[in-house]
Amino acid sequence: MASTARRPKGTDDLFPPALRADRDYLLNLDESARPCVFYFRKSVGDDFATQVMRCLQYARSANLRLDPTLGVGGVFFDEDKSGMKNVERLGYDRLMSGVMRGDLKDHFVIVRDQDRLSRKESSVLEEYHIITELAKVRTFESTGREIKDDIATGVIGVVNRAEAKITAARQRAKKEFRAISGMPPAGRIRKTGYSADYTAINWEEAKILRRARNKAVSGQSLHSICEDMLRRGDVKRSGKPYIVSDISRLLRDPTYAGYRVFKRDIEVEGIVIPKGTPVSKGSWPKIFTEDEHHEVVKHLSKNKAWATENKAKYLLSGILVCAECGTTMAHQPKIGKKHKDGSANILHVYSCHKKRGGCGKLSRNARALDKFFIELTYQAILRLPDATEQVVDNTGNEITRLEAKISTAIQAFKDDIINIAELADIKQDAQEKISALKKDQVKRRQPLPVDDAESFMQAEVAKKRDTIRRFFPRVGVKRVGSGVRFKPDQLVFPEHEED
Repeated sequence: MASTARRPKGTDDLFPPALRADRDYLLNLDESARPCVFYFRKSVGDDFATQVMRCLQYARSANLRLDPTLGVGGVFFDEDKSGMKNVERLGYDRLMSGVMRGDLKDHFVIVRDQDRLSRKESSVLEEYHIITELAKVRTFESTGREIKDDIATGVIGVVNRAEAKITAARQRAKKEFRAISGMPPAGRIRKTGYSADYTAINWEEAKILRRARNKAVSGQSLHSICEDMLRRGDVKRSGKPYIVSDISRLLRDPTYAGYRVFKRDIEVEGIVIPKGTPVSKGSWPKIFTEDEHHEVVKHLSKNKAWATENKAKYLLSGILVCAECGTTMAHQPKIGKKHKDGSANILHVYSCHKKRGGCGKLSRNARALDKFFIELTYQAILRLPDATEQVVDNTGNEITRLEAKISTAIQAFKDDIINIAELADIKQDAQEKISALKKDQVKRRQPLPVDDAESFMQAEVAKKRDTIRRFFPRVGVKRVGSGVRFKPDQLVFPEHEED
């Protein structure tokens, strides 16, 4: 996302100084001139200037008056937005909202080219044509051609879509070449520890990374490292504290040891290199030496908390949601009220955690909630028809096994146990099987993870949670009073449509 400092705020930011006189001319025309608005869409690497120039030239030649009461001084625009992807375009949405409200009745919408509206298939433009025709709004390119529901517009739409695909393929090839050549990543978000262009090290951030690395290789847990960083006041650029996943990702990143990686699988001389695996060595300054990088990765890989085991530890993880702010509640210990002797009990609660982006205002007794949902689900299974004939579905277990197989193969490749060709074969075979299993899951109604109500009561936590989620995927918890005491009327169950 473009930074706020770079995003245009008004027409003076959009219109170059040399073209502002032309804009003022259009603004000062009398009411006899046909009113119009401009729509600009700037893709990544594009600019507004040429669009502004072409639209101004056409508007002057057609004697059109720019209506400053609409949009931003008569202009609707989107910056760094693709016309192919399903991304939110606020400028386009505001334009269409104005059209549907009738604000643009008898107006012309001027764009430089048809592809500024959309590069997608003609069916998308058909919806645009229907809405604008009903609202009595006409759309023109800067060449003077009207964009309407005709053969020419349809053909141009197909050509624009094909051209966009070719451009995307060229951009991908260019990025792959940069990676193979060892050139630094080209991104708009500055990487922690480096200047924007990777030519210099930001030593304040680099010291934080090096300190964390040294603690990690000495055996300190990532959780305690994050706690130490918080006490020191070492936070991210956003002001938020570092969490375990942040430190794990940063310390494992080969970029800091001068390795160039790629964000997807890349083929080099017929060999597929998995995403995140080094494809070349870069020339930018290193924060870690290669030995330091391999050492910290080796230590982190021994940490069982980061293994491929995905079994649930807590019964209602991912199910309970804070009804105040919508954040998923997490299980955590909480110190209760102190006794007269100064001691205090440790309570286990599901809470809305501030570090997870929540409001931090809600906690409920975990034991009481677990007991309530176990009984509720047990009764629900008893009410099911043919509950005793339910078949256990092992598809999820098989997908987990295949994902673990891929992770194991990647680690074996890093440890020089298998070569890149063997890794590619294993990964491709597993991914094809995972894709087929997921498609099969979508097609058929999934049975319960347990056979019956009694087996549910005896099941492990992960299977119990999966069963509960079948009946109650999301449940809100209201904030009623203070403390952590739980009552059933604090729950908000989503409404389900009858089958």
